[in-house]
Amino acid sequence: MNSRTACFFILCSALLVACGPPAEQAPADPDAVSGASQPAGTADGEAIVFESAGASLTLEELVTTGNVIWAMDFIAPDTMIFTERQGAVKLLNTTTNEITSVDGGPDVHVSDSGGLFDIMVDPDFANTGFIFFTYIKGLGEQSAVAVARSRLEGNNLVDTQDLFVANNPSDDHAHWGSRVIMDNERYLFFTSGDRHVPDNAQSTASHGGKVLRIRADGSVPDDNPFAGQAGAAPEVWSLGHRNPQGLFLDPGSGVLFEQEHGPTGGDEINRIEKAANYGWPIISYGDNIWGDRQPEGAERDGLEQPLAYFKPGIAPTGICIYKGDRIPGWQGSVFSSTLRGYVVRLELAGDAIASEERLLTEWGQRLRDVVEGPDGSLYLASEAGKIGRIVPVESKL
Repeated sequence: MNSRTACFFILCSALLVACGPPAEQAPADPDAVSGASQPAGTADGEAIVFESAGASLTLEELVTTGNVIWAMDFIAPDTMIFTERQGAVKLLNTTTNEITSVDGGPDVHVSDSGGLFDIMVDPDFANTGFIFFTYIKGLGEQSAVAVARSRLEGNNLVDTQDLFVANNPSDDHAHWGSRVIMDNERYLFFTSGDRHVPDNAQSTASHGGKVLRIRADGSVPDDNPFAGQAGAAPEVWSLGHRNPQGLFLDPGSGVLFEQEHGPTGGDEINRIEKAANYGWPIISYGDNIWGDRQPEGAERDGLEQPLAYFKPGIAPTGICIYKGDRIPGWQGSVFSSTLRGYVVRLELAGDAIASEERLLTEWGQRLRDVVEGPDGSLYLASEAGKIGRIVPVESKL
């Protein structure tokens, strides 16, 4: 089961300017890569109980690995597979909390914020056994974003092969992207950041700052918008992105949505259209593109506007839509994990955002991913290596 593909986004036509951040509790120095401060949290073992959408909820901490957990998915109702940025792949039994290491997989280059990133279970996993990854591939003194595919056999990843390696290698250690998702026709969509070269995002020759599209075997579809165009990278699907770390799909309509970090503020949610240009670095709702360079405003003809933007920024990472019935008041809510130390819940009314709620500020975790599990719980992963699960507080008889 692919929990990201099960998530879908209802079109939000109005721009969202998020309200200011919650009161911080003695924030530490900002992170050198994201700029997000490490929030203060609760004491170890202290229960977190909160109210949301008419329900009393609690956060269950399942495990702490001590390593940066970047992404999660499920291969069975009680079996999660997750990545650690340092290069490890692990299984978690969500009933017993037992962790099992998985051998094999991509040969990951680990440097600062780079390493092993996204993981996606093939929607047809029962027949193919395929697991897809995004990761950083070492190329001599430089490195590049890559997409790989392995088969999971027991606790081993075998037959690992690269399906894609970006054509903009660099010795920079940030702005990687990088998420991957599969649509109903088995096309892979994935993101690549601008690697601190903003103008990459406007060049169809570069893979940097793009949403890209290939087949599940790595080949390029003939109907990609720039396929066959002289000088253009044929994998490009959309351009003008900065650091896209969220990607999600409406499996019914096939509509694709992307979420990215802005510069200083201006984090965005975009509806991705074929060949569309989302403006980075020409336009932005944030400031200070790079080296004191400023955007040329927030709007321009021919460049797409975001469906929603956040200023101040939230440092967004994973994103999904809750579809379960375990927490009925959350059905249809958009959830975004953030490096700012909270989860953003957006409640929608038709095409408008009805409300915004920020949850789990007291947990004090820089969050990397959020997914809905097969059990209808909301699962969260953090840079401190924690995996948590939000569930209703059970009534005591």
